[in-house]
Amino acid sequence: MATIKKKKKSAKSSPDSDARSHLGRAFSLLKPRMRVVLALVVVGLLGWGMNEVWQHVAPSIIHRPPYLLSAQRITVTSPPEWISADVRAEVVRNTGLDGRLSTLDDSFMSVVEDAFLLHPWIASVEKISKLYPDGAHVEVTYRKPIAVVEMSSPQGMLLVPVDHQAVHLPNEDVPEVYKRYLPRIQNVVERPPVGQRWDDPRVTGAADLAVRLSDVWEQLALVDILPSTRPEILDEHRYYVYDLMTRGGTRVVWGAAPAQAPPGEDDFSAKLERLRACVADVGPLDSVRSPAVVDVRNQLSVTPRTVKKKVEPRTVKKESPATEETSVVK
Repeated sequence: MATIKKKKKSAKSSPDSDARSHLGRAFSLLKPRMRVVLALVVVGLLGWGMNEVWQHVAPSIIHRPPYLLSAQRITVTSPPEWISADVRAEVVRNTGLDGRLSTLDDSFMSVVEDAFLLHPWIASVEKISKLYPDGAHVEVTYRKPIAVVEMSSPQGMLLVPVDHQAVHLPNEDVPEVYKRYLPRIQNVVERPPVGQRWDDPRVTGAADLAVRLSDVWEQLALVDILPSTRPEILDEHRYYVYDLMTRGGTRVVWGAAPAQAPPGEDDFSAKLERLRACVADVGPLDSVRSPAVVDVRNQLSVTPRTVKKKVEPRTVKKESPATEETSVVK
């Protein structure tokens, strides 16, 4: 017999059951997030509460002796070889950091930074780390002398060190043997207080030249940087010009400093290339046999040193016996 299979009718879900299903899935997804939100709210409330408590008790705690900065617990980046002074001790003494500033104070970092930046040897403060309960380590960048300004004083000649920004550095802190090998800036009369920048374009320009020539200074036998006494004027440009003196007495006419050069004057690289070409051609500029003047300002011009002719000593001729008159005695 043939069997007739009945088709099963698919069950259709009601709208209410679908809605309940969607709500269930949404709740299951939101449940972990709600826990996170709740945890954040609790943490925030705890933080707010602790902050309120700290505001009430802080004044009686932060200035207790265990938290006051101790001079013995202040450390700083080791100074380089050109500084003989105890920079850390001078900062503590001059600013009164010892036993007066709490490591819990909100202004601790800024006060310590300002204290070190006041010292003339400190160029910048890179990082401050608290050493609880009463210490701190300060990482700094020190200034480096790149030249000296030769000046006269009642005590004699002074070699005043300056850095690349023409800041007046403490003279007594730099060993004399170190200063003797630095470029010397001449023709300067006045100087600013220690730690302040020279407000003289002749000194700032000379410092710029010293920095740019530092890699070849010894190789080219250079000694002095001589700024002009009066500026040159080209249209609206007002600038000073510079000569360089070598160990052999050669005067190198350089012209304006790189940052002060007027339009049309050759740049630093072109002038240096001319000076190197001169040395390659005539030899080192460290003896009396070197040229008198080497001009590299716009083109290479070399003036030989004038050698004085040797003057032979004058002699008195003796008269010959034939020409001498003899007296006759009668």
